Amino acid sequence: MNTKEKILESALELFARDGYEAVSVSMIADELGITKGALYKHYLNKRAIFDSIVAKMDARDYDNARRFDLPVNLLEGMPEKFRNTGLEKLCAYTMAQFLYWTEDEFASRFRKLISLERYRNEEMNALYQRYFGTGAMSYIEKIFESLGSGVNTGRSPALLALEFYAPVYLLISQFDGGGEPGELAARLKEHMETFVEGLEKRSKVLPIPIAAETQRRDGAYPKSRKYSHPEFMSMMMGPNPIKLTEELLEGNLIREGGKVCDLGCGRGLTSLFLAREYGFKVVAADLWSEPEENAAFFAAQGMGLENIQAVKADAMELPFAAESFDAVISIDSYHYFGRDKNFLNDKLLPYVRHGGYIYIAIPGMVKDCHDNLPRELLFSWNPDQLDYMHDVHYWRGVFSSARGIDLLTIRQMDSMEEVWHDWLNQDNPYARGDRKAMEAGAGKYLNFIKIIIRKR
Repeated sequence: MNTKEKILESALELFARDGYEAVSVSMIADELGITKGALYKHYLNKRAIFDSIVAKMDARDYDNARRFDLPVNLLEGMPEKFRNTGLEKLCAYTMAQFLYWTEDEFASRFRKLISLERYRNEEMNALYQRYFGTGAMSYIEKIFESLGSGVNTGRSPALLALEFYAPVYLLISQFDGGGEPGELAARLKEHMETFVEGLEKRSKVLPIPIAAETQRRDGAYPKSRKYSHPEFMSMMMGPNPIKLTEELLEGNLIREGGKVCDLGCGRGLTSLFLAREYGFKVVAADLWSEPEENAAFFAAQGMGLENIQAVKADAMELPFAAESFDAVISIDSYHYFGRDKNFLNDKLLPYVRHGGYIYIAIPGMVKDCHDNLPRELLFSWNPDQLDYMHDVHYWRGVFSSARGIDLLTIRQMDSMEEVWHDWLNQDNPYARGDRKAMEAGAGKYLNFIKIIIRKR
């Protein structure tokens, strides 16, 4: 931080601890170990410091709202009639804001400041109401107004807004009382799921907008379409990993230009996609592929070491420094090494920075049926091979014992038909072998599962 930013940080820390009126410019300067004269070179007075704090908060709040403009499927099983609506956006934004207000140090201190001062300062109370009171309620009410007759429950938008927001406000208060943020975030997620479930039961059917209906059919996977050339398609080692990656990263939360590990990258097709289409700095890690061959492929595609680095790596013993990555992305591979409940904490999370993400797309089952495997599945795979594939309930159990994470999403993906179609059209022994089961109808038992995890 530069000196101006340090002044803001120190001032806010003192304001949140002692109250705005009790803190002087001299106290702020002393906290920083500088003279008042040095401080005045950057800010005219204490009021100017406070105004800059508010301006910084407003800028951050705007950035958060813009970042979560597109729906992020934080709620597993969001009813189809609420997909791509303001309600899904509201749930995603609410979860993001809760984590922001409780875990971001600057935001948390600002909230404590205006909470402390609102009873004795009208301006502070106006700020508090804008962020946590009437302003928040007005925003939520407008969301329910936009849904119109689709949520005809007999309750007004204002009452629905109160029903949705009251637990959010209470959970923030519980955090101030010493509550553990991860546990409170889990309660918030449960509240939103319960609220949406109740809303679905009480409301009339909300038709899916035509644009949303046709988007997946006619305009789906705009990034992936660039990779339909046989040169790329022949590199697939299973159902189309490019389309899986594009669906997995819809509305992703990874910072722009972030460093990501493509864990189990195979021949590097997804690594190229991540670097070229999303601008990530990618480490392409795989145990079975040769990094020299992957590096040659990346170079042929115009990607140098500043874009993608190919490494040989065993998921059980990753050769990286702690907190190396903003995110780990694993397409069609996590089910091979991640079924041990200790794997996430012991083998993977240490390499993800705090606040970073893990994005997983894996083949699974609609419902586990290992005790009585359908004959259609056995046309192509034996029981040992099928034991790698499980349903959402199984994977939720695997992650439920993990420490220090928020399980943001675990649900069935939409691209099952698309990705299998692309794979079965390939002319190689593995695709031909998989056709036997799929042509016999095995697809009705299978799916792909999307999992998003945030490290606290």
